[in-house]
Amino acid sequence: MEVDGKEAMLSHPIEERQAATPNWHSVASVIAIGALLGLAAAVAWLKAFSIDEFQYAHAAWLVAHGQIPYRDFFEHHFPLIYQMLSLVFVITGDAPSGILLLRAAMIPILLLSCLGVAMVNQHEHAASLLAPLLLLSTPTFVRFATEIRPDALACAFFLTSIGVLHTSWRPTYRGLCCGALAMAAVWSSQKAIAYQAPLFLAFIAAFLPCRRTEPSALGSAQAFAVGAGAVLSAVATYLVVTHSYKACWQWCIAWALEHQRAYPGFPWRSYFDPLLATDGWLLALAALGSLTTLRRLLHLRNQFLSSPDSIALAALPTAFLSFALQRAAFPYSLLPFLALVAVFAARGVNSLSGAIRSPAPRALSVTLLVILAGFGVWHVMLLASSSNVHQRTVLERIGMLTDHTDAAYDNSGGYVTRPHAYFYFYTDALLRATRRDMLQREIPGALMSTGCVLLVHDIREEGLPSSVKSFLAEHYQPYDGDLALWGHRYQISPTGRLDARFLAVRDDRYFLEPERALAGATLHIDGKAVTSPEFKLSRGEHAVLYEGSAPEIHILWLPRNGLRWRPAHNLQPTFSRLF
Repeated sequence: MEVDGKEAMLSHPIEERQAATPNWHSVASVIAIGALLGLAAAVAWLKAFSIDEFQYAHAAWLVAHGQIPYRDFFEHHFPLIYQMLSLVFVITGDAPSGILLLRAAMIPILLLSCLGVAMVNQHEHAASLLAPLLLLSTPTFVRFATEIRPDALACAFFLTSIGVLHTSWRPTYRGLCCGALAMAAVWSSQKAIAYQAPLFLAFIAAFLPCRRTEPSALGSAQAFAVGAGAVLSAVATYLVVTHSYKACWQWCIAWALEHQRAYPGFPWRSYFDPLLATDGWLLALAALGSLTTLRRLLHLRNQFLSSPDSIALAALPTAFLSFALQRAAFPYSLLPFLALVAVFAARGVNSLSGAIRSPAPRALSVTLLVILAGFGVWHVMLLASSSNVHQRTVLERIGMLTDHTDAAYDNSGGYVTRPHAYFYFYTDALLRATRRDMLQREIPGALMSTGCVLLVHDIREEGLPSSVKSFLAEHYQPYDGDLALWGHRYQISPTGRLDARFLAVRDDRYFLEPERALAGATLHIDGKAVTSPEFKLSRGEHAVLYEGSAPEIHILWLPRNGLRWRPAHNLQPTFSRLF
């Protein structure tokens, strides 16, 4: 028999059980969770896309087209999120607006996080359903868990790995599932190595001589090793078969460590302090719930480490430290910490309910909790007001102007479903600072060799070397404030004569703008008279001779829709945003 009496006792809290919550409470909680999930789905569908989301969306599209991370394109995050999301593009095709469906695919991952926090509290009665309610009422969590990010997936696997330890399953099943889920979290994000440290320490502790006679908090440490080993073996096989193991080490380990050491960061309080203003009440409840759990564990004395609650409690500070110790502590790194806060805040509410005996104070505490949760829901609703309508319009325009084989360039993958022009399809501050010479040497050549016709302006563009920015300004003309297409602008001399060169990026159709510039004028390209505003050019340089009265002319690439366009100079880009 795999479960003896001692381990069964340690798998559950040892404090006296509260009376079962009335069924109508459970029904109301489930309805509320469903409503909040619906609100989160609305946030995912309506909220503006942050710059990082384009990066992961483009990586997912590349994987869908058979490209291998690290070997075929630059990335320094573990790839599970875009490996999974690549299935969306396999099914739906190459429309840039398909990024919306990737947002929709994040909702089941959010649901998995909710399931995880409920599982951790499943023996806490009301706290089991209260934990996902509190989680979905937390603006910061909903904001980033509904975005296309590896942090959200890693967090979901992390929570369920701890959650299965709180079930009544056989120790072997608990250990096996926990190990597999923990390694899946790591393959989702390197940060999971840090905040899952209590799981790995519990595994090591299970083999210490002083612990061998005690049940493991992991259920079965041997089964944990098998589950983790199975996932690691699958990852190793993938890296070997795809010949990407060296590149993976270079970018995901060596470069990631360099990134943590040298990235021009900022204090962790930059994003944590605003969290106190919106979710301070939740942190206070979590502190109470943590103290209650710690007191319960201390009653176990030398069997403290045999309870899965010891792992959940230890993960609270490691999750916070995995955020605070980063050189650039961006708020999406708070996801695992906020999820555990919701777990222990629900336990804090249980403690308050148990301490208040009379009905009136209990009703007052419930009312106060509803008001505070409503405050969080209101903030979540505000997120949806940050609309992605303009970004969706730009993406639809990309789909109209270009084909899925037309190379594009920016610093984030904002074109989503178009081939990138350069291996480093996005660059962060450290890469732009340390590889500046390489970027200014290679980017112009990469744009030419790939026949790149589309430029998407983003907020990282300002950090590029000045020579690269000059090349972009010279060879890409603004279709609008956010998009630019290949072409050149010529100022005509006062004599009405232009003798210049035009660089065609590919064998394709080009046109003269404005068309009226041909009226009463002559245009020769490579010595041949041009009488139509549209003409074909081969890739490379061409001699341009113009004589006429137009003050300026443009020679521009003709988009895939076949419609000539007029450059819109002096418009400001609004497509790209940090969050």
